[in-house]
Amino acid sequence: MMVLLTLLLGINFYIRLEQDMIDMGIQQAKSSAAVAVQLIDAKQIANLNTGDENTDIYKTNRSSLQNVKNDCNVAFLYTLTTDGNSVYYGIDTDENNTNAIGSAFETDYDELKTVFNGEEYVQDYIDHTDDGDLITVYKPIKDSSGKVVAILGSDYDASNIENSLKKSRIRIIQIGILGIIIAMILLNLVISQIVKSIRRINEKLYELVHSEGDLTRKLEITSGDEMELTAGNVNELLGYIHNIMSGISNGAGELNTSTDVVVSNLGNARQSVLDVSATMQQMSASMQETTASLGQISDAVTDIYQNINDISTEAKEGDSQTEQIKNKAQEIYKKAETEQKSVHENTKKLSDSVNKKLEKSKAVNEITILTDKIIEITAQTNLLSLNASIEAARAGEAGKGFAVVADEIGKLAADSGEAAAQISNVSTEVINAVDELASETTKMLRFLDDIAVNGYGELLSTSEDYRRDAEDIHNMMDRLSQSTETIRQSMDTIRINISEVNIAVEETAKGVTNISSSTSELSENIKDIEQKADINKNVASQLENEVGRFKL
Repeated sequence: MMVLLTLLLGINFYIRLEQDMIDMGIQQAKSSAAVAVQLIDAKQIANLNTGDENTDIYKTNRSSLQNVKNDCNVAFLYTLTTDGNSVYYGIDTDENNTNAIGSAFETDYDELKTVFNGEEYVQDYIDHTDDGDLITVYKPIKDSSGKVVAILGSDYDASNIENSLKKSRIRIIQIGILGIIIAMILLNLVISQIVKSIRRINEKLYELVHSEGDLTRKLEITSGDEMELTAGNVNELLGYIHNIMSGISNGAGELNTSTDVVVSNLGNARQSVLDVSATMQQMSASMQETTASLGQISDAVTDIYQNINDISTEAKEGDSQTEQIKNKAQEIYKKAETEQKSVHENTKKLSDSVNKKLEKSKAVNEITILTDKIIEITAQTNLLSLNASIEAARAGEAGKGFAVVADEIGKLAADSGEAAAQISNVSTEVINAVDELASETTKMLRFLDDIAVNGYGELLSTSEDYRRDAEDIHNMMDRLSQSTETIRQSMDTIRINISEVNIAVEETAKGVTNISSSTSELSENIKDIEQKADINKNVASQLENEVGRFKL
């Protein structure tokens, strides 16, 4: 454990040291790159072209970069430009293999695109290359307007860091080996002491084992160290075992007694289970018969349900038909009532018209009066004619012409009297005929009024009775429809309940069958338990004998 701890501490220390030294190298690389960027002229760098290696501008800026390279432990320091597709060297401070302006740089433009866009790149690890151990920094070179005209590449020489880390690794390994050696020596001393104490405890335990199971003996060690504590724990363990064995000894006797009781009870229980199994088989048979009966009842209820459903349908149709009959009776009643009123009104109009005509026919009576006047005038005319004839006779010859006129007037009066008498007779007959016609017309109008009104009244009464009867039948059919619908719903509920009861009975029958099977299995299990109880009884006897070998 101590060896492992020493190794872990050494490894942890080296990892922390390595990271701290790399962080320090990164900071130095960033600082040297920042100093180099400050020393060069961005405007002059931007104006360098291929073949300007011998110009003062090139030499001045290259000299500044070389000073930074030499003073800041930089392996390679250079500037880079791009045309948007490739990267090219600008000023290269390498004295052994100097790259000319415009020479292609080995890194693609895509890898340095972010730097050309103004972001600084710092490598956070040491890159072990053929040119050495390097930490690379790329820093944008900006003109006065902030435009990136080139970038500065600085490969910081991290070989001194690697050398320091190498020395540290060697030193840590040496310290670790020394620590392991010391730990092993200390461990050996401790183990020797522990082995001595264990041997003493082993000797005491050997004496205890060969004392014929005497659990009353104790280990007596007073070394004052962990071994004394171990001996005390062993003594407590012996006391605990003593209590356990005492409990086992007492329980073994009780186990024998209880096992006898269990065996007896299991025999009784097995017989009871067999009885229950037989009863369950009988119940299963009864359930199957009940299921068959319920199936027949369900079929009968289904037939009744279908019949009730048919009756309900016919009742609804009858209800609809009686509703139509009631409506037709109502229409007949209304039509008869309307026609009765119309006939009564027409009869009244006809009666009024006939009465008016009869009133006008009474003018015939005036003919009689006029005829009487004509007869009276005719009598007077005859009298005047007679007087004229007498006067003409008295006048002699002078009165002959007047006598002729008087004769003609007498004849005319006689003819007028006869005509008036005939007119009087005819008018009398006409008056009698008109009176008889008026009487018969009055009877006829009364007959029409009585027949039409009473006939339509009877038709109204009959249609009203017909309507009421249809309405009563409609109400009765409606009640019948409602009753059949209620019965249908009740039968449907009964059908569903019988189906559910049938399912429940089937499930109960299955359950009873399962219980019967389970009771059979339970009987076999009880039989097995009886056998196991006998085995337990034998084991308890053996256990009691084994416990008796200990001294308690």
